[in-house]
Amino acid sequence: MRQMPLNRLLMLQMAYAFVGILYNVGSLLAQRNGQPAWASTDAVMGVVGVALYGLFLSAGLMKSLTLYRVLMGASVILLGYGGVITHLLNIGHLELYQSVWTWAGAIGVNSFGLVLNLMAAFGWFRPNLQQGA
Repeated sequence: MRQMPLNRLLMLQMAYAFVGILYNVGSLLAQRNGQPAWASTDAVMGVVGVALYGLFLSAGLMKSLTLYRVLMGASVILLGYGGVITHLLNIGHLELYQSVWTWAGAIGVNSFGLVLNLMAAFGWFRPNLQQGA
C-alpha cells in the first residue's frame, strides 16, 4: 500500500481545521443574526478547539513525529467522541441543529478529520518529504 507523504497529510489536516473553524464561525454568525445555531456544539468553544488542534499540527510541521503522533492520538479520541459520536447520537434530536444538513455537515467534516488523524496517529504516512510526492 502506497502511503501518503507527511506534507500532503498535514495540508489535508490544515484544510480540515480551516473548514472546522469556518463551520463554527458560520454557526456563531447565524446565532448573532437570531437564527438557530448550526449544531449543538458551543461555537466559540468549537473555534478554540479547532485552533488548538491547529497548534497540534505544528509538531508534524517541525518533524517531531513522536509528539505529532501522540497529539493526533489525543485528537482521535476528542474528535471521535465530540465531533462524530456525539452528533451521531443526536439523530433523535435534530432540533438541536439548524437543519439536517448542518447536522450531516458536522458529522462529515469531523469524520474527514478523524480519518486523517487516525492515519497520523498510526503512522500511516511517509515521513520523508520528497520533492513532487
